[in-house]
Amino acid sequence: MRHLIAKDVRLVAPYVWLIVPGHVLWCAQAFLVPELYFWLSLAAALAWTVTVLLIEWHLEADRLVASLPVTRAAIVRARYASAAGALGLGAALYVIYGHGLMAVAGERLAGRWSGAPSWSSADGVVAFVAIGYVLIAGFLPFHFRFGLPLGASLFAVVAALVAAAATAAGAGGAVTGVPPSEAVRQYLSPLLLSWERGLAALAAAAAVGALSLWLSIRFHERRDL
Repeated sequence: MRHLIAKDVRLVAPYVWLIVPGHVLWCAQAFLVPELYFWLSLAAALAWTVTVLLIEWHLEADRLVASLPVTRAAIVRARYASAAGALGLGAALYVIYGHGLMAVAGERLAGRWSGAPSWSSADGVVAFVAIGYVLIAGFLPFHFRFGLPLGASLFAVVAALVAAAATAAGAGGAVTGVPPSEAVRQYLSPLLLSWERGLAALAAAAAVGALSLWLSIRFHERRDL
């Protein structure tokens, strides 16, 4: 699996000269709007997985990888490990950029942040990772079942319906008028204050990840390439 992850790194390495400054400018401009900074930073973290899949799809490399002496299950596990590592790196950059940009332009930007910024609090970072985790766990089974173009399209439709349902549910509750990331942050915050709730949440997250991985392996093993 280590070699499969290294393969992902080599695929993206030629574009590092474009990715690094693009990531910095992308997040720095979004910092002017707290909610936008959250979502664009998350999008940048998830872009790693999408970029690797897009390059493989364009080069039809998935067929070559599947023909190598490696199991389909190992291919799927490597993709999940790569996506999780990119999400962790994205969360770290989210925090680092936040502190760095606030240190540079704190006086001019402080008024835009009400309360503790999400990048400077544990619940905000947990919300960042949790949303990214759910998106990865939801997207990859679609990809391994239908391929990149169709899988991404179907996932986008399902994600839009789920987001609409969550928005409708929030409209009748206490989160009315609260930005989506802040609503997730408020929901997850009590979990950090209770060992029982925190462990239950971790168990639920592990179950979701295990189910997603199991589905992806089954789909990929049965798919013709």
